[in-house]
Amino acid sequence: MTSTGIVLKHSDELRTQVEPIVSTLFERVAALFPHAEWHHIGATAVAGSLTKGDIDILCRVPQSDFDGVRDELGRHFVIKQRVNWTSNFASFGDDTSYSIPVGIQLVARDSVSDFFLFQRDYLIAHPDATEEYNKIKAAHASDGPARYWKAKDAFLAKIVALWSKSQDRPPNQSPDPALASVTHPAGQGARHP
Repeated sequence: MTSTGIVLKHSDELRTQVEPIVSTLFERVAALFPHAEWHHIGATAVAGSLTKGDIDILCRVPQSDFDGVRDELGRHFVIKQRVNWTSNFASFGDDTSYSIPVGIQLVARDSVSDFFLFQRDYLIAHPDATEEYNKIKAAHASDGPARYWKAKDAFLAKIVALWSKSQDRPPNQSPDPALASVTHPAGQGARHP
């Protein structure tokens, strides 16, 4: 019987693999998009986190540049979770060029989808929250992808609510109301660390 569980690793154990990949990837994308803002996000960017073992990169651009950058990223990377795309969010990836799979989240700066840095920085600044998040991941890793992401989503929704409040957005406004979930829309892809 095949396991449907999620295999978790400690981000600290992957650091020596992750750092050179992030550096190489940043050089690659900076050459393509010199005016874009690039950040390492996700669990591999947060010390002490449990991770599925992939690297998440954030690309922030002005809304006016979003469509052009989205189209160009699509020429250089694999399109991911197309069903989740909006006018200010798109995702891409590369599962073969590096020893660890890479995901790229493109957002329009200051849009309703621009919460990824807040999530990362919140988890870095609040080790107790990172520990709680780790416990949730560990408790649901064997439940399969849908339940795992649902549990993570419930936790991350609280952080996104703090982000919404800091942005003077209505407290009940999700990052993108058109999506089924705050951090893992439609159960399709990772919009979370």
